[in-house]
Amino acid sequence: MDCTLNQVVNLYKPSGPTSFSMVQLVKKILGVKKAGHIGTLDPMAEGILPICLNLSTRIIQFLGPLSKRYQCTMVLGSATDTQDSTGKPIFEGDPSGVTEVQVRNLLISFTGEQKQVPPMYSAKKSNGIPLYKLARNGITIERKPVSVHFYSIDFVNMEGNRVEFEVHCSAGTYIRTLCHDIGQSLGCGAHMSGLIRKQVGVFTQDSSLTPEALETANNNGSLARLLFPVEKALEFLPEIRINDDFVEPIANGNALPKFSLKAYPEEFKPGMMMRVCNGSDKVLAIVEPLVDQEQFSQMAPKDIAFKLKRVLI
Repeated sequence: MDCTLNQVVNLYKPSGPTSFSMVQLVKKILGVKKAGHIGTLDPMAEGILPICLNLSTRIIQFLGPLSKRYQCTMVLGSATDTQDSTGKPIFEGDPSGVTEVQVRNLLISFTGEQKQVPPMYSAKKSNGIPLYKLARNGITIERKPVSVHFYSIDFVNMEGNRVEFEVHCSAGTYIRTLCHDIGQSLGCGAHMSGLIRKQVGVFTQDSSLTPEALETANNNGSLARLLFPVEKALEFLPEIRINDDFVEPIANGNALPKFSLKAYPEEFKPGMMMRVCNGSDKVLAIVEPLVDQEQFSQMAPKDIAFKLKRVLI
């Protein structure tokens, strides 16, 4: 198999199709058997949808928690059952008295850690059933609030009852729920009318490919330089260097004893994900520390210091 097809496509999803249909389209264009996307985008949303190909699907679980950047358009004056413009109005209010200063201050108040109730029209599951399937059958169930983090919410423009802003937030955050909650705080209701995802980790709008551009690149031979290798996608993880003679043991699924390490970060602790490389800079595996750096210093050379989370070779 062409090693190019074990990399990541930084796809730009247009508004309309589902994220799943985009994965199927990429598989068809490139002729790959296996592919998976990072972070679902609602059909009405557009923007960055990284798609891992073949062997690179092994890293999806480590890219999913990456923070995201969005550009959002919010309409004041009506709330909908889907919290966006595809839904049915469930409340209407008068936004004429809402000022730009009020909006700016409210956006600031939503920054930081927040509790957010996932919308019924979402891919989250209850007893294995996606909530949106229940919602389509007129069923509403209680959802527990989830902790999310808004690193920044920046006002861009306000024209009439339409507000544009940009958001940098944690994974698992619903921007349409943010719009709904803002509408409740203002008392006039609100919903999301447009959403563009501009960044996921190292994947940005500038480096993205539309489906049409992907097909053209595949046909004219320029695809290889446009895809992201696993090493680039995982560069946000702290790095461990191992001795070359331990490459084969790690390929066979052996955890890392202390003596196998050539270099490691000054600080680490259980729960962290770390990439393992050798002299060639190839990412061999993802590991998790069993101890922190202070405990590590007291370990014997043959003691296991890091457990394998995923072998990538």
